[in-house]
Amino acid sequence: MDGKQNTYFLELRTVLQQEDYTVLPEQDGCLPVEWNDRPLCQITSGGSIRYRPDDIQDPDTDVALTRVTNIAAAVKEYMTLLEDAPDLKVDGLHDPYKLLAEYNDTVLAARCSEQCGVQFVTWRWGHEKVSLYHGHYFNHDYAAAKQEFCTRSGLMDPDRVFSNEQLAEVYRCVRETLENAYPISQERQRLLETVEEQIRDTIPDLAGRLDQPKERTMEMEGYQGMRPKM
Repeated sequence: MDGKQNTYFLELRTVLQQEDYTVLPEQDGCLPVEWNDRPLCQITSGGSIRYRPDDIQDPDTDVALTRVTNIAAAVKEYMTLLEDAPDLKVDGLHDPYKLLAEYNDTVLAARCSEQCGVQFVTWRWGHEKVSLYHGHYFNHDYAAAKQEFCTRSGLMDPDRVFSNEQLAEVYRCVRETLENAYPISQERQRLLETVEEQIRDTIPDLAGRLDQPKERTMEMEGYQGMRPKM
């Protein structure tokens, strides 16, 4: 195993274990992954996913496989960036950070931790770029750190970015519209189906988020059905 592959697999193992996957020792140049004590897939050194269709037999397992696929791609992306990223040299910065991106006085940086893997942060440059302030820390959540960098630096309008909670509610409304056969055109139906698929692929724990509002709704309905004691 070469150095790059070893570094990638080490980071990938750390992130997957933090997400409650079981990662087995490397086999034939691939990293085997299990979920719920069952084989799920193998990940190559290039970030590709190999799996047996017989191992993906239910929606929950399919969601778990999609999540692993996204993690493998994200880890491959930032580990490749870290290889050529310069050191972030700033007065008073004691931990060794790498500079991944900067724009409009906003910095996206990362550092490697033996216990937690790669961790991400955004900062604002101080006067003449000799100091940093207002750090926002994201642990190993690369996607959240990138999104924060884009909105904080002005690369993206924050009003066009929706939280996972907001997207889950949009998904619920779209799903109800499609399931209740409202009189809509075929063009609108295809558009809503595309929105539904995009949100489903974006939020790995969508099913859990959809269950939570249902529980709150049931609680409120039960409360409203109670009569106050006189």
